[in-house]
Amino acid sequence: MKKFTKIFAVILVIAIVAGFAACSNKNNGKDTDNKESSKVIGLLYDAGQDSSTTAIAEAKAFLDEKGIAYKEYTGTTVEEVSLAVDAAIADKVAAIFTPSDNTIMTAELSIYEKLAEAKIPHFTGADSFALNGAYLGYGVDYANLGVETANMVAEVLLEGKDTASLPVKTFDNGTATINTEVCAKIGYDFNEISEKYKPFCQAIKEITTSEAFKDDTENNPAAKLESGKIGAENAQKTYTVGICNFVDDASLNQIVGNIKAQLDKIGKEKNVAFEVKYDNCNADSNVLSQIIAGFSADKVDLMVGVATPVAVAMQSATEENKIPVIFAAVSDPVGTGIVASNEAPGSNITGTSDYLDTKAIFNLILATIGE
Repeated sequence: MKKFTKIFAVILVIAIVAGFAACSNKNNGKDTDNKESSKVIGLLYDAGQDSSTTAIAEAKAFLDEKGIAYKEYTGTTVEEVSLAVDAAIADKVAAIFTPSDNTIMTAELSIYEKLAEAKIPHFTGADSFALNGAYLGYGVDYANLGVETANMVAEVLLEGKDTASLPVKTFDNGTATINTEVCAKIGYDFNEISEKYKPFCQAIKEITTSEAFKDDTENNPAAKLESGKIGAENAQKTYTVGICNFVDDASLNQIVGNIKAQLDKIGKEKNVAFEVKYDNCNADSNVLSQIIAGFSADKVDLMVGVATPVAVAMQSATEENKIPVIFAAVSDPVGTGIVASNEAPGSNITGTSDYLDTKAIFNLILATIGE
């Protein structure tokens, strides 16, 4: 009898300890093993992408404050991202959040169908994700960002403004773009869900799945993603501009197209021309270095870096020659050390930011799945 009592006491102690551990895990947003009855949000991103660092940190802080569980899923290639999504589906997450992450953007066309089949809404930090099949893209108007980037190029080259004191341009990112096909497949009514979102965003747009935004280069050849001379035909002066894109991405391509179209417009208005040298490094750091070295050898008047990795590389490569750099679509210029501050960049580099209002997009997520 004493032996049985001792065995029972040991079992009771183990049970109490296990119960306490379960309670601890339930209150830890990062550990979801014991949260079968609660909603878990998946955070899908590439841990090596600077553009994701701040947004993911803000997402975790927001969810921790709300006491909402989350689990992280990462990948650096399309295959790894696809496997990460499979894991998220197996974990039955209620929704997935991705910031303006170029790696996930590249993989979106490969993952959106299985997420829709699993009825998991994918909330993302750019409308190009929704174009490629994500449920929702929230953020800046990249066409306008491209236009404003070109305007900054003109301010530096035509007006002689100093990049060190030319403030970084930020934008209102209160537009939610919903993929109506995916919306219906998940089982949401577009009109009902739009009503839920109205308090949390300034505009709601509809989109359907496609590989790229509508090509308008037939009407505006200057917007083509290629090198060439644009602007006035009989220009009084020609400026050489080197533009490097990070990867073949719908949003980034849209930015480049609008930079070129706006420079063409400015050139014709001001009777100047722009000799554009365009290239895409396809996320290859070695190729990126070669492209920038080529721009320097060609003695371009200004460089344009599209996306954070390109901006960082251009900043480093121009420390000595001081060729002015205008970046486009850098989510956190200060956090990545590209500028001293948005108001006073402090060196030969400034540009446009696509900073994501993480709290706003999580308000949309919670309006969809409930807290």
